[in-house]
Amino acid sequence: MKHILATAALGVALAFPAAASAQYTPLPSTGDSWYWEIDPPSAGVSGLPATSAAYPAPGSARIWDTDLFYDSNTSSGSNLRIPTAASPVVTAIHAAGHYSVCYVEAGAYQTGFPDDSDFAPADYGSRAKRYQMQGYSNEWWFNIAGFKNYVAGKSSTLTGAAVNIAAAVNKRFGWCKLEGQDAVEPDDLDGYTNNSATGAKGGGWGLTQADSAGFERWLAYQVHADGLAVLQKNDPANASADSRLFDGVLTEECNYYDDPCAGAGGDWNDYLAAGKPVLDAEYQQDGETASQFCSADDHWGIWGALFSVDLDGPAIYHVCWSAKNRL
Repeated sequence: MKHILATAALGVALAFPAAASAQYTPLPSTGDSWYWEIDPPSAGVSGLPATSAAYPAPGSARIWDTDLFYDSNTSSGSNLRIPTAASPVVTAIHAAGHYSVCYVEAGAYQTGFPDDSDFAPADYGSRAKRYQMQGYSNEWWFNIAGFKNYVAGKSSTLTGAAVNIAAAVNKRFGWCKLEGQDAVEPDDLDGYTNNSATGAKGGGWGLTQADSAGFERWLAYQVHADGLAVLQKNDPANASADSRLFDGVLTEECNYYDDPCAGAGGDWNDYLAAGKPVLDAEYQQDGETASQFCSADDHWGIWGALFSVDLDGPAIYHVCWSAKNRL
């Protein structure tokens, strides 16, 4: 799908070779609230929305997940630019005592970004409809098959389009770091589970679960090496392996689709067992209300929240919380 205070001791990516590990600020492991807005920017130089007396509200959220390019110090509204220094959005998030997550398009090509030219036509199929994302006329699945045999820390194990995709996407991680972000949320990891706009399987490329598993190994290694924490985004089929590599997970509508989120056969049991945060976004446009899923999320210790599917502001926002989970 499209789209605590940061005072904990620094963590280390121990799942990877020590020489390539980097220190980073881990995600909060306890708490109850998070906020997600990727279009338009959630804040400007004037700062964040004020904390509401009626807890919770966006201003009180422990974790803020906002967009790399909208957060840029050089962007203005929809005129997106590559960051050149610290982000005023991230600075405001930190000044409010919150943790900042950098949303990055990672598994698909999207027009309108200032670094579009960094990606080669072969990476996304020259915008052919066969590789187009269903429901999104300006996005095309990347050919990530060349990540399948990736070995952590060995770029020589990348082949084909994966070589250029890795180089271009890693620039985005570097810009997240430059902005002052604490973590990365890389989107669109599960092309293998999606038919393209023409109905072609595996994002049009015939991608497999193993391809995404390799891509996710690369993502976790590289983001950690760049000094940032990283969230797994969807793709629960790879959660068993990924829970050892990623610092938490952001999932969408595991309640609505009755995956289930946790418990018997739960998607995210491995993360919960490891004490890593599971952030669950549910959407009002699907007819959901907080009362339909908050009790379940609270029961399992999942950080649930209700949003507009457009992720464009706090007009539709309700975060689940339980007194037993609050700090």
